[in-house]
Amino acid sequence: MGLILKTLRKTGALKNAPVKYVICKIDCGDLLSFDDFLKESQELFRKKGFPIFHHQIVKDVHIQTSHGISIEEKEVHTYHFISGDYNNGIVVSGGNIFIQTKNYINFELFSEIVEKAHEIYSSVTDMKLIRAIGLRYIDLIEPKGKNNLDFYLKPSVLSPNLDISSVKPVEARMQHTFRTDLDSILFLRVFAGKNHKMVPDDLIPMVEPLFIKAGNKESIPESECISALVDTDHYKQFQTIIDADSINVIKLLDQMHTYTSHLFCSVVTKEGMEEWK
Repeated sequence: MGLILKTLRKTGALKNAPVKYVICKIDCGDLLSFDDFLKESQELFRKKGFPIFHHQIVKDVHIQTSHGISIEEKEVHTYHFISGDYNNGIVVSGGNIFIQTKNYINFELFSEIVEKAHEIYSSVTDMKLIRAIGLRYIDLIEPKGKNNLDFYLKPSVLSPNLDISSVKPVEARMQHTFRTDLDSILFLRVFAGKNHKMVPDDLIPMVEPLFIKAGNKESIPESECISALVDTDHYKQFQTIIDADSINVIKLLDQMHTYTSHLFCSVVTKEGMEEWK
């Protein structure tokens, strides 16, 4: 960890980082229904700067093949509490609370929202346990001018050069998985190609309510040129469900954030870093 911190200090903060979206997940255990806590939660979130409410129902489909094929479909209710500018959101789904932003400035400001949201959720529901924590950053790298993606990303995360003039790369998808000394799992996913939305497909239902203003649904922005989504996803599952008061949630998230930042810096070029400073 010390070496990583030293490297990041040397790199310095990126004032124009290509981060488009950040989400934190805190799994507090099983809660069958949030309905009984909705009214009080909505009022508290409203007072803390999240006055807009959106109830979303998502179809969750599970396919099992162990004893023949069986398909189980159920409705998952999610409750979105959204800031007045539609940039930040707090989402509750059963025993899970998510904090998301499409206007990320720095970890300190984001962690303040996380701390505030978790405090309200745990106090209202009396869910004071934690089973897992996740922190995920989505960066969208869109080349400027005559630059190509290899100006920003190292060859290890792009399509190999086949040295055949008639063969051009169209799309690249890759994933690496790491285990850290926090006993956590760190994923790196890179998707390169055209017409990327600002988030991967699995996050679209989560981010969509941030684009519904005054009842009008806006389209999630797409990249018009060859671009790359860099998805750094850090997840820690505790061996047993623990008391939230026994750990410092924000300190743990800060440590997880350090690893995600280091991983991003490890796959981009010096030239790209200079452009984003």
